[in-house]
Amino acid sequence: MFSLIQILGSSAPNLDILDIGAMIEGAPRYASIYDPDDNNLTLVEPNKKEANNLKKIFSKNIRILEEYLGDGNSWQYYTTQYPGCSSLYEPDPEMINQFQSIGTEPNSNFSVIDKSTVQTVRLDNLLPSVAADLIKIDVQGAELVILDNAKKILRDTCVIETEVEFVQLYKKQPLFGDLQVFLKVMGFSFHKFIDVGSRCFRPMSFHDNQFSGMSQMLWADAIFVRDFSRFDNYTNDQLLKTAFIMHDVYSSFDFTYRLLNEFDSRNDTRYTHSYMKKLLLNQPLPRFMLNFKETI
Repeated sequence: MFSLIQILGSSAPNLDILDIGAMIEGAPRYASIYDPDDNNLTLVEPNKKEANNLKKIFSKNIRILEEYLGDGNSWQYYTTQYPGCSSLYEPDPEMINQFQSIGTEPNSNFSVIDKSTVQTVRLDNLLPSVAADLIKIDVQGAELVILDNAKKILRDTCVIETEVEFVQLYKKQPLFGDLQVFLKVMGFSFHKFIDVGSRCFRPMSFHDNQFSGMSQMLWADAIFVRDFSRFDNYTNDQLLKTAFIMHDVYSSFDFTYRLLNEFDSRNDTRYTHSYMKKLLLNQPLPRFMLNFKETI
């Protein structure tokens, strides 16, 4: 698939990207739009080993902050066997141990190997003057408390990619519905799910694959965009930035077209004509609704 840069040319916007919980688990989705010469990337990763790995991979126009984000108060931090499951919230064995491939038993991914008291920092205090056109956040249940303390940054954010849970894998953690209500108040609309995680209830397994799910959705990455019921709330710059992100990163071609159409109507440009012509050359278009991820 082509990049929207081929349509926008010199009008293609530079982007500020903020990755919270930046532990490397494969290439991030925004890798397709990250250009170290044109974009600014801020990575927040409190795990020192993982932060050092990030420093080896990224170099230019980058900041790596080894901070625990939260509400500015002290929290208990639960370090788990698999670092990617560590959280400000305590894993809940009664829920987790109902499902295949995840568990809190010794040497399992959610097994707590250390507890420590950490001082959290409010994102608005840590980065008071930083813009974030795209926020990617994956912090194992603490997404809401972090975003609730990032309201200044959210005022200008175009797209949010956040991990969400549908069941409480961590005790007292907020769930997808809680996050959706908050972001709606902040002026965002839910767009779609990506990488939906599902597992079979124990002891059943599907095709002898413990990573395969059958019916119960457990987690996903949720994509939120600025409220599209009011395009007059988008600046011209936000229209192009959102279109660039939604096309190149999330393959949301219909929404990209709608954004470009709004820009054309304001500026007497013909981006939608060029965009549709280019899309028609790339038939059949990939059509993503829900894709299930079978790894942890």
